[in-house]
This record gives sequence, structure tokens and C-alpha cells, in this order.
Amino acid sequence: MAYYNYIAKDRKSRTVRGKEFAMSDRELAQRLMRKELTVISIKQAREGGLFGRGRRHVGTFDMLVLCKQLASMVKGGIPLVRAIDAIAGETTNKTLQSALVQVSYSIRGGESFSSSLKKMQGLFSPLFVAIVEAGEKVGALDIMLERLNQYLSARDRINKKIIGAVTYPSVILVFFVCAITGVALFLVPKFKGIYSSFGAKLPPLTKAIFDTSDFILSHAPAFVIIFVLTGFAAHHWFFKTKGGRLAFDKFALRLPLLGDVIMKASISKFSRTLSTLMAQGIPVTESLELVARTAGNVVIENATLKASRLITDGAKIPEALTKAEIFPSLMVQMTAIGVESGNLPELLDKTADLYEDQVDAFIAVMSAMIEPILIVALGIILGITVIALYLPIFQLNQAVGTGM
Repeated sequence: MAYYNYIAKDRKSRTVRGKEFAMSDRELAQRLMRKELTVISIKQAREGGLFGRGRRHVGTFDMLVLCKQLASMVKGGIPLVRAIDAIAGETTNKTLQSALVQVSYSIRGGESFSSSLKKMQGLFSPLFVAIVEAGEKVGALDIMLERLNQYLSARDRINKKIIGAVTYPSVILVFFVCAITGVALFLVPKFKGIYSSFGAKLPPLTKAIFDTSDFILSHAPAFVIIFVLTGFAAHHWFFKTKGGRLAFDKFALRLPLLGDVIMKASISKFSRTLSTLMAQGIPVTESLELVARTAGNVVIENATLKASRLITDGAKIPEALTKAEIFPSLMVQMTAIGVESGNLPELLDKTADLYEDQVDAFIAVMSAMIEPILIVALGIILGITVIALYLPIFQLNQAVGTGM
């Protein structure tokens, strides 16, 4: 299958140009004819496939809409292929649209829905595919899609809270740095030029400010180059290599205050994902392996895989989580209660809610604290700078007053 560009004429002889995903140019021509279009030309697009250059991302919102619409249609008795075709025709995300077209053709060729999703080269997560597969096995695809929608909504909510916790202080910090840089690069040199023209003797504090500004200005190109190169190198090492990603995730979890909220958010996602999978009847070891692949944190991923291996070797779930040495005792205790009561998925959901509430509370407190702290710090630094810049003027006025 591939993308094809086409030119056709409609019934009013108007030229219609488009780009669609099809099995072949012949298949696309037949499809256009069914739309009462007269084909002029069909050529394969250069990108050569669904996941070539120019690939767009399919976000959580699009997946939520897909799950909700598909669940409603299937529950309403609409055949799966027709439902998929209808959603593909309405979605504005071209990547998702093309993927759904390919899934539809695959199902028509005899493949199952879950098998068709697996062919999408990572577009649909292993967890997404696993839940769909479970729904097919028990004949309750609509129910599984509704639960998947609820899970994605909860996971998206906690992800946004993590982003909010990191973004808010980051924005204030960037403003802080920009303000200091602006003063050092633009305001200080003007005052230095004025004082130099008078040949005034500068106080130590003023001289220190001027020397710092001169150092920054004279080495600005080197600072920019070093910053850019360091940024590229750090990004490659931390996010493109296994060792770097592990080091970054360890560092993130050890950050003062912020590390705690990242851990709680990760535990909330872990509990929610495990609950969703086990509620569909997926075995605990297989569920843990899927959780590990969607953890988003290498430390949590390694601990989850370790717990899965321990359970395979005969350990009970609470014991395995304890030996993984990363999961908090409260979560382990909730898991133990769930195992004893035979209602582990529900207890895991409650655990996820508990940690999500703690993340909410922490973000609210941190947001209330971080802003005044940074504003006070910015005020102190700017205040010292302004005093240093005007100090020679104050001294000159004092000398003139004494002379009189």
C-alpha cells in the first residue's frame, strides 16, 4: 500500500486533485469511479508509504476520539469495517486516517482487528493492541474500547499534570534569565559608556557589575556555541542511548521535590495501566511486561520487568513489587489487600486515584511557592544591579553637596 496523487474531473467537469492511501493505482481508480469522478492521472507519491518522511504524530486526543466513536458504533450494531471507514473519512489527522484505511483493508483480507493494528509500525501502543485483542477474544470489543477510552483519559490527565508541574517553574525561570541577560547586555553598557566619558572613579560594586557584563559580551559567541553543542550532545546521550536515558530518569527521580512528584505520577500511571490490563483478563506477567513497555521511565520499566520475572519464578505480586525496590510501601500494601480480597484491579485503580490526588496537591502547593520565591530572587538581583549602576551618581551628588 502507498500514497497516490490523483487528478480527476467531477460531473460538472471541475478538476479535483487529491492524495489517498490505496492498495494500488487500479484500486484507487475504482474507488474514484465509485465517487463518480473521471480519472485523468494517478501517480504514486514520493514519500512511498504511510510512515515515510513527513509522518505526523497521532496524539492522545485523536486516540480518545477513535476509541469513543468506535465503541459507540460497534455497540450500535455497525459492522467494524464500516465503522473504521466512517471514522477514517471524518478524522483530520492524515496519519491516523491512512492507518485506518490500511486497517480496514487488512480486516477485509481476513486479518483480525488486533493483528491489523500490530502492522502499524508502532502507531498503536502494545497496550492498545492488547486490550483490543482481549475484547475480540471475549466478544466484548465495544466494552473494551470504552474502558480503553477511560484509561487513556486518566493517563492523559496525569501526563498533563506532570507537564504542568515542570512547565510553570521553567517559564518563570526562563523569564528570570532573560531579564538578567537583558540588563547585562543592554542597560549596563549604556551606563558604562556614560561613566567612562566623565572619567568617574567607580565604586567596587559598580566595577564588578561592569566587569561581569564585559566578560559576558566578549565571550557571547563562545557561550552560544558551547550552549548549542552541549544541548545537542546532552539530548543525544540522554534520549538516544540506553545508558543516557537511564541516567536521566534516575536523575529526574532524585530531584528535590520534583523527583517526588514524578515518582508519584509514575506510580499512578503504573497502577492505572496494570489495573486496566488485568481487568481485561490478561495474565499478570504479560500485563507487567506491557506496563514496562509503556512506563515512560527506564527506572520504572526495569523494576517492572524484575517484578514480572520474580512472579514467573513463583513469587506473589506484593512480594515481587517489594523486591523490585522502587515501589512505595503504600502501593505494595494496597496491592496485597487487592490480592487477598480477589479484587486487585479495583484496588489498583484506587491506588492510582490516591497518587494522582497527591500529585494535584503537590502541584498546587509548588505553584503557590515557586512564583514568590523566583520573583523575590529576581527583585534582589535586579535591585543590586540598579543600586550598582546608580551608586556613582549618588556618590557624585554627595561630593557636590559636601563641597557646597
